[in-house]
Amino acid sequence: MSLRHDPRYKGKNGLWSEEDLQLAVKHVIVDKMSKKRAALLNNIPRPTLILHLKKVSLGMGVKKQPGRPTVLSDEQEEELVSLLQDMESRLFGLTVTDVRRIVFVFCEKNAISNTFNQADRMAGRNWIKLFLSRHPDMSVRKPEAVSIQRAIGFNKAKVDRFFDMLEKVCISESGERIIPYCNIYNVDESGFTCVQKPQKIVATKGKKNVGALTSAEKGKTITVVCCISATGTYIPPMFIFPRVRMKHSLMDHSPSGSIGTSTKSGWINDEAFEFWFDHFLNSVRPKNSPQPVLLVFDGHSSHTQNLSVVLKARENNVILLCLPSHCTHRLQPLDVAFFKSLKSHYDDECRKWLREHPGQKINEERVPGLFSIAYGKSATVETAVNGFRKTGIVPLDRGIFSDRDFHGADMTDQPLYHEHEPVTAQQLSSDNTGESAAVISSSEPAKTATTDDDDTTESPATGTSDVQLTCDSTCASNISHQLDQPVQVNL
Repeated sequence: MSLRHDPRYKGKNGLWSEEDLQLAVKHVIVDKMSKKRAALLNNIPRPTLILHLKKVSLGMGVKKQPGRPTVLSDEQEEELVSLLQDMESRLFGLTVTDVRRIVFVFCEKNAISNTFNQADRMAGRNWIKLFLSRHPDMSVRKPEAVSIQRAIGFNKAKVDRFFDMLEKVCISESGERIIPYCNIYNVDESGFTCVQKPQKIVATKGKKNVGALTSAEKGKTITVVCCISATGTYIPPMFIFPRVRMKHSLMDHSPSGSIGTSTKSGWINDEAFEFWFDHFLNSVRPKNSPQPVLLVFDGHSSHTQNLSVVLKARENNVILLCLPSHCTHRLQPLDVAFFKSLKSHYDDECRKWLREHPGQKINEERVPGLFSIAYGKSATVETAVNGFRKTGIVPLDRGIFSDRDFHGADMTDQPLYHEHEPVTAQQLSSDNTGESAAVISSSEPAKTATTDDDDTTESPATGTSDVQLTCDSTCASNISHQLDQPVQVNL
C-alpha cells in the first residue's frame, strides 16, 4: 500500500497550516529530527512532509498547495486574469471556450505538460471551473450590448467636459455649493411592453425546447417618464399610451399622483415632454426655492429643442443640463441604477399575473397596475442615491471612472477644440468627442448644450432677446423664426 492511501493518515488532509509545514521541514533539516517524529510533532501527514522535503532538495520553497499541481503557475494564471480583465474593459471579452482554447495553445507552444483533450484542442471544463474557483474575483457573466457609437462616444475628453460644466453650475468660484443635493433631479423615459421578457426556469435537463407563457408575440409599448432626485425623492411618473385619444380610465391603477397622456406612436414628443415638465414644476415648485433646481436629462430633441420647456425653465428657476451624447449608459442615474431593477420587477409581476389568470392576456389597461406594484418595490431612497453616486454627479466625483472604463474609446479619443480656436466644418463633422453643458439658468444667460445620439449639437447664441438658446445651422432658422429675432451660430 502506498503512503498516499495509508489509513493512518486518513482524515488529516488539509488540517495543517503552512507554518506547521515549514516548522516540520526545519526540524528535519536543521534539528536533524526524524521525519516520523517531526510529522507527529507538527500534526502533518508523513507523506506530505516527505514530498516537501524533496521539493526543498530541488531548490523549491515550502508552500501549502493541497491537491496536485496546477497546469499553469501562479504567475501565469495572474497574467491570464489580467488579460481577461483588459479584454473585458475594451468590450472584447473572451468566452469560456475562447479561454480554454487560448490556454491549450499556450501550453502547447511552451511545452507545458497537461492532460487536456488533444482532439478538441482546448482545456477541459474542470480546468476552467477550478481556475475560476482559484480566482474569486472572476466569474462568467452575460454582458450588456454596447453599440459602437456608445463605445466611441464614452471617452475621457467628453466626460471631463461634462464634469467641468457640472462643477461650474453646482459650485461657485469660492467653493460654495450653489445647488443643494435635494435640488438635483434626473429625468428619463423608458418603454414597458405588454409582453414580458421570460426569465430562466427550472426544467428537464437535455430538453430541446423550453417555453414560457407570454401575452402575445409582440405587444404595445407604453412609455413611462420617471424622475428622481439625488436625495431619494421620486416625482410621480407619466404614462404615454399609443393612442390618438387619451382614455383616462387607463390611469385607474397607476401609482399615486401619476399623470397620463397619449401620442400616436406611444413615444415622447415635444408636447408630451412639456406636459410632463408642467407636472414637474407643480410637484417640485422650484420658483419658491431660494436655490435653483438642476434637471439632468439626455439629448433627445423633445428635451433640448423644446422652446416652451426652455422658457418655462428660465421663468421657474430651473437649470437644464444635457448629458453628452452616447454616454447615458454610464452617466444617467436612472439608467445606471433604477430602470433595470424596475423592469425586472415588472416582468415578475407580469409572470405572476398570467399564472393567476389562466387564459387571459395583459393589455394596455393592465400595464399601469402591474407597473405600480413593480414601481413600489424599486422606488427606494437607496436606489436613487446609489444612481447619482455611481455616475459621479452627487457627490461630485471626477475620479468615479478609471482609465480602464475608457479603453473602449482609446483609439478614437480626440482633444476638444478651444473656443478661441477656429474650427472648420470638416473638423466639426469628424469630431467624435462632443460636449455637454447647461442650457438655461434663471439668473444668467444660457450655457451650451448637446443632444444625445442622432440629435443636433447646440452652441452659444446671442441676440436681442432676453432668452438665449444654443443651436447649430440646422435649427437656427427654426428658433429664429419662433423668437422673431436673429440667431447667431458660433462653431
